[in-house]
Amino acid sequence: MTFDIIEMPPFRDKSKILFVLPASAIGGAETKTFNLLRSLNIFTKILITHSSILDFYSELEVKKYAFEDFGCKNPSVFSMKNILAYSRAIKKITDYEKPDIVLGIMHTGALFVTFANDLFFLKVPSVVTIEGNISAYFNSIGRGPTLKEQLLLKYCFSRAKSIIVPSEGIRNDLVNNFNVSGKKIKKIYNGIDIGSLFKYSKEKISLTKDCPWIITACRLNNQKDFVTLLKAFKIIREKTEAKLLIIGDGELKEEIIKLSIELSVNGDVIMPGFQKNPFKYISKGDVFVLSSFYEGFGNVIVEAMAFGIPVVSTNCPSGPEEIINDGENGFLVSVKDYEKMAEKCLSIITDDGLKKTLSKNAMKRAEDFSIDKMEKEYKDYLMEFTAR
Repeated sequence: MTFDIIEMPPFRDKSKILFVLPASAIGGAETKTFNLLRSLNIFTKILITHSSILDFYSELEVKKYAFEDFGCKNPSVFSMKNILAYSRAIKKITDYEKPDIVLGIMHTGALFVTFANDLFFLKVPSVVTIEGNISAYFNSIGRGPTLKEQLLLKYCFSRAKSIIVPSEGIRNDLVNNFNVSGKKIKKIYNGIDIGSLFKYSKEKISLTKDCPWIITACRLNNQKDFVTLLKAFKIIREKTEAKLLIIGDGELKEEIIKLSIELSVNGDVIMPGFQKNPFKYISKGDVFVLSSFYEGFGNVIVEAMAFGIPVVSTNCPSGPEEIINDGENGFLVSVKDYEKMAEKCLSIITDDGLKKTLSKNAMKRAEDFSIDKMEKEYKDYLMEFTAR
């Protein structure tokens, strides 16, 4: 009697997910990806991103790939040659790793994953995320999308099977301005790991604090409207002693330094540069300020609130008004309104009772955006696709 040996597929005790993050600098979406990679323990996780930010994820025990190893260098170039290169890289890793689901992060990840699906037949369920308000972005640069951009956006949104967004504002933008069906959009608020934040906040810093600190932490780019921030700080500085800490790096660094000199506040503006652990500074602030033209959610707002730091933010699309209850746990001011921004910062600095009330309410509000809640919602939603 003979028996045929039947080869069985390798057993997996966990579903495998491939994170596609075409990004070369650290910001909110990259931090959110870090939190998801750390918390979604029901999955075996793989990450492909750019080499310039791989070190940010070094402590995570996940398999990592660099786009550069596949000949991909700039995710912001949307030529067909570049789109093909990124799509082919995703195809190669998908064939080798055989994930159960592919998650494309941000508009670049969404575009490249969608093209990879259509051009190379991935045969793997894919979900994409949109992390920013697209209409607000174009408004901030003073123009609408070009014909090419319109076609790429239309293609991406029409072909994507499912889109996760971090705020109601982004959902409304996609539905109202890009004709995306609300049925394919899932809103999941970003979450923060409060326990880890407090752990990181204990790290010592070399600066000595001898006056109130107004802090912001972000990429140094046009989105964050540093003109408004520095004009507000000039007014604050004329009325009281204070320091402005700008944590981050980016293409506007030299322009920010130049403007601070022109406004005669450069002696009180401190720029520690990019910090893998910004919380050692944020936790010591008196006010956290976000002066953005637009956001996707505003992770850093919640992070500051978790420390009980009152936040003054522009009421920009999208996110801040979904986090801050104006006057209760922080303040919202109109975009570009540096006078009102200065007024609200000064009220916090000079009124201990107001500061304590805002601080208490901010800490309570931050608890609504826990990493556990985000992890559960992502897990439950992504598992729907792996079960199909």
